Amino acid sequence: MFSHGSRSAVLWSLLAASFLTAGDAFAQRGRPPTGGGGGAAAGGGGGNAGAEERIEELSLAVGETKSISAKEIRNFSVADPAILDVRVSPDGSTFLVVGRKPGSTTLVLIKNDGSQVTWSINVSTRPPEIVYRELQQLLEGTTGVRVRRVGGRFFLEGGVTTDTELKRLGLIAALYPGQVENLVQVGSGSGDRRILIRVDFFFVSYDKSSSYAVGIGYPAAIGGDTAIQFTGTYDFLRNALNPAQAVIQNQPLPRLDIAANNGWAKVMKQSSIITSNGQEAVFNSGGEVNFRQFAFQATSGVQKITFGTNVTVLPRYDSTTREIEMRLIADESELTDTALAGGDLPGRNTARMEVLVHMKLGQALILAGIKSVTQTHAVTGLPLLSQIPVLGIFFGSHNNKRQEIENAMFVIPSVVETVPKSSLDLVKNALQVFDDFTGNIDDVQTFDRTPPSAKKEQ
Repeated sequence: MFSHGSRSAVLWSLLAASFLTAGDAFAQRGRPPTGGGGGAAAGGGGGNAGAEERIEELSLAVGETKSISAKEIRNFSVADPAILDVRVSPDGSTFLVVGRKPGSTTLVLIKNDGSQVTWSINVSTRPPEIVYRELQQLLEGTTGVRVRRVGGRFFLEGGVTTDTELKRLGLIAALYPGQVENLVQVGSGSGDRRILIRVDFFFVSYDKSSSYAVGIGYPAAIGGDTAIQFTGTYDFLRNALNPAQAVIQNQPLPRLDIAANNGWAKVMKQSSIITSNGQEAVFNSGGEVNFRQFAFQATSGVQKITFGTNVTVLPRYDSTTREIEMRLIADESELTDTALAGGDLPGRNTARMEVLVHMKLGQALILAGIKSVTQTHAVTGLPLLSQIPVLGIFFGSHNNKRQEIENAMFVIPSVVETVPKSSLDLVKNALQVFDDFTGNIDDVQTFDRTPPSAKKEQ
């Protein structure tokens, strides 16, 4: 028999044991004890207010299951059970987390010592590892675009050249709604601007011309109303004839043509531009010739004829594949002799190129080239007789002209990796070269003409 005091003590012991057992059952089913997870943490760890808290991240797909260790875990709480389902293994040593629907939630684990581990869990439609692998395959060969991962989401960043490429990237992002966002733009993208790209543009042109005139040239007409012209003045007061001039035109005397001309010319231009990766650079070098335009009794304005080199380049470098995509616009023009232009104003020889190329870093590529051969032959003389082979030169003048032109444009991109000289050294070197210049331009080198990539191959 128990006394009244003993029976009261046993009853309170049974009630306390029942409460603790119910609390453990609630925790294993993922239901926090009374007062929620925060209450359990405060109640169980009230003496450890400064206990350590750790934050972890986890990404999984809908229907995917991953495990988290449950050792030394006293309680847990899920912020949104509709996104994440947490189950306890039969032996109580592992939490099995299962994604239910896309979204983000947190899982709080409270240890026996009162410390807390917070899991930030992102649930996506498809597994992030598979999405990343597929993005790499779809973007293979696309320069200037990179994939940045933030949690369980992916962002496409960079820049492309055309709207067609931008539309294609938008379609790729649409394949993974809620997981992939397209931040790519047309033009200069947000590439790694810390990388400096050097582009060397070369223009080479060769010109060879020859001509000759051999034979006897006859006038086109003999006689006529203007065969003889006389000009002069007579001073009646002085009874004297002022200087006079008599001109005989269309005279029948032939001329002898025995002249020949031969010559050649060559032009080489190099333009070097350094710009940040993904940023457009423009280089202009040349001049202009001004001519007055005349109207009736007044000057109406000035006409300009420009010449020189104009280069616009937009490079995009992929440091992973060491490949570079480059949009290049080059315009090269040179003034011609007024005699060749056939008037009193000079003409222009022009070459323009607008290309989009994909190449390896340091690779030299000929972007454009042309070879032109022009030949003319003319015979002026007596009809029929001037056409006789060999003997025809005695009855006419035979003229022959031949011109050959060949030019090419090529480009070499490089990455600037060497540390440049200090600003003071650059200024001193430029001033020293200026002072030492005595007319021999071969000794002048204001910049390093050899591309860095070409130096490595030497």
